[in-house]
Amino acid sequence: MAEQKPSKNTRAFITIIISSLIAFNSLIAFNITNASDWPLFKKDVLNSGISSDRVPSTPVILWSADIQRMETTPIISSDLVYALTGNGSVWAIDKETGKSRWLSQLEGWVYQMSTLASSGEKIFAATDSGLLAAYDALTGRVLWVRSLTDKRFEAPINYIDGRLYLGEGSAYGSGKKRFFCLYENGTECWNVSRNTKGYQWCGAAQAGSYLVFGQNDGVLLSVNRHSGEVADELSLINSSRLSFSQDRAGRVRASVAFNDSYVYVTSEFSAKEGFAWKIGLDPNTGKFEDRGWSSPVGFSTSTPSVCNNRVYMGVGEHGHPGALVCLNDSSGDLIWSYPVEAGVKSSPSVSTAYEKPRILFTTAKVDGYVYCIEDSGEKAVLLWRLDPPDPGYLLGGISISDGRIYFGTEGDQHYGKLYCLGDEYDDVEGWTQFHSNPQHHGYSSTKAPRSNKTAWISEDIGAQPGSSVTVAEGSVFVNCVHNLTCLDQKSGEVLWTSPFNASGDYAFGFTPVYSRGRVFFTSDKTYCLNAQDGSEVWSFSLPTDKFAIDGSPAIVDGKAIVSDWDGHHYYCLDEVTGEELWNFTVEGNAQSTPAIDQGRVVFGSWEWGLGGKVYCVDLRDGSEIWNMTTKNSPCGSATIENKTVYMATYNFEGDGDLLAMTLDSGSVQWMAQVSPTDSTPVVVDGRVYLCGGCDGFSELVTYCFDANSGELIWSTSPKESIGDWRCSPAFADGLLFVGRPNFIEFRGTFALNATSGEVVWSYPEGGSSPSLAGGMLFTIGGGRVYAFGDDLLEE
Repeated sequence: MAEQKPSKNTRAFITIIISSLIAFNSLIAFNITNASDWPLFKKDVLNSGISSDRVPSTPVILWSADIQRMETTPIISSDLVYALTGNGSVWAIDKETGKSRWLSQLEGWVYQMSTLASSGEKIFAATDSGLLAAYDALTGRVLWVRSLTDKRFEAPINYIDGRLYLGEGSAYGSGKKRFFCLYENGTECWNVSRNTKGYQWCGAAQAGSYLVFGQNDGVLLSVNRHSGEVADELSLINSSRLSFSQDRAGRVRASVAFNDSYVYVTSEFSAKEGFAWKIGLDPNTGKFEDRGWSSPVGFSTSTPSVCNNRVYMGVGEHGHPGALVCLNDSSGDLIWSYPVEAGVKSSPSVSTAYEKPRILFTTAKVDGYVYCIEDSGEKAVLLWRLDPPDPGYLLGGISISDGRIYFGTEGDQHYGKLYCLGDEYDDVEGWTQFHSNPQHHGYSSTKAPRSNKTAWISEDIGAQPGSSVTVAEGSVFVNCVHNLTCLDQKSGEVLWTSPFNASGDYAFGFTPVYSRGRVFFTSDKTYCLNAQDGSEVWSFSLPTDKFAIDGSPAIVDGKAIVSDWDGHHYYCLDEVTGEELWNFTVEGNAQSTPAIDQGRVVFGSWEWGLGGKVYCVDLRDGSEIWNMTTKNSPCGSATIENKTVYMATYNFEGDGDLLAMTLDSGSVQWMAQVSPTDSTPVVVDGRVYLCGGCDGFSELVTYCFDANSGELIWSTSPKESIGDWRCSPAFADGLLFVGRPNFIEFRGTFALNATSGEVVWSYPEGGSSPSLAGGMLFTIGGGRVYAFGDDLLEE
């Protein structure tokens, strides 16, 4: 149905109403069902070892699990961490708590060197006794077990498009050894047989339609991954094929990585001699090509990671000093080497969540260390080093997920630990900032309520319609217009209130922010309160003497970014002291809640009827990186995901826009027409969800778009009146939670099937921007907070 344009009188009325409200609030085919999963040896089928997730800045042990010795890298899928231990045991451990979910025993001897693989629904394990097995990922039920070899499995499993790939190990020395492809039901698809020493640690990487892997003899194979036909075979000492071949190339005992038509691998000739390799491969033919380089880095069994024209890998054998080295990707020349006390046999894991890459690795020794270094350009800078409290040996690599890291140790034959490291306050389970986190992803890994039964409903506390609540440490923090109210998460009981000088009843309000035992918000001042009792820790008086309207603080790396609306500024404050670190002046009203990712801060500004600008500034000093002028008004807040900025703009005369822009430059990737909105998008699983429409003036609709193309996947019917320009949706457990307005109030909460948009359940109250935490849904309506939670009801 076409939208009717309002008359001049109607527009004047809209202007009066909206003026009084000032209401403008704010994985390609890698087998990764969640961006924070680490389902394979080096995260993905290319063995990149690269994650966009943050890593701990000041790590503490959040939990450790006593398991049998562990030599491999743990994998992560959904909310579980999976570990294969020395005796063949497969463990599933809760990612948040460290508690065992299930344990299954395969026949195994002493050393297990085949990293597990996950398809999402299944976990696959291979052992040194030659067994390959599949488990139900959630229950641990054994789906099948195959006995395939007496030559051991000693390499990571790769899982690509429903097939498993791995080779026989080093048992019995040189001889006929097979590299297998099996369907995920355990039946063999093909195998490649070669006279070789085996495939110890030699996992495969996908290269288009081909599979590339090494042999312990110093040979690389390229195989059609569908048919098993060998496309090419290359010896690293073959000077007729490679102009940079090496007579003393030695053994390949590392998995390969594939990046941009090149194969990356390492080799070792002796305890002190070895090479790093970059070799061209045509992904259309599977043929190796004479382009690339070899670099004498020393002994290495580490799989390289390639990032920003640099190649990272570990070097050093057991019992020898080691290093993490960085090579120039174009030439193979050494840029820097970071020496450590023992060999780095593990493969590095890289976080790109910051301006400069952070590299994590372990040192192979009894009572070894976990390192986090930063590539500062010409050298590496140590950020931290941690010695786990047990004296176990460190051999495996590190998994990165949701700001935490996971790794295992091996003690004697009966002892080892799995560790989870995070920042001191990272163990807070909740919805701690506006739209969940500094990037405004708007989704939670928690279970979602599957029914409309309420766990509790608060008394009328005057909760601000249009705002959302924050949940942390068992408390719910609520903007109540003239005071901040803290409720008990399980009962809804009022724990404390703290009054403040309100911006005015025309604002639809800020969302409180929780960080490190404190709660932050901005009204006439920026306030920092003790989360336990509401007492003031510090306050910051805005230099312009203006109030913040609708924008909430955003906190990351000890910095709080706040705004002053028609004061035209965003301010960066020290989270601990409230001291101003920098400020940035915008053209128009500063209304956004800033979105922060990879050291960049994104926010908008707007003028009535004149459009506005989207800005990106440097988190360190507030210097401008780019700005983009918009036809319509970016009154709301952005979401940043996968180096893309998603932000809606409000049009006072018709439909608005949803923009997708690059984080690097602000160039527009796509634009989609939507009902006018200040809603902040949810971006998850390759989709963008958004609400729009102003009750009585434009159609109320909830949308789902393809995150890469902007193509509309589904939208609710305007007749359903699901959505609102002030409602930022929330996602968890396959459900999208949205609201229905009643002019300036909210009168309806909806759970939609995120795949189809169909209504799963609804409730006639609440609906203001939902929050999710601890298996519960929280939303505001009619001055009350409504909490839904199946688990609590069952208890």
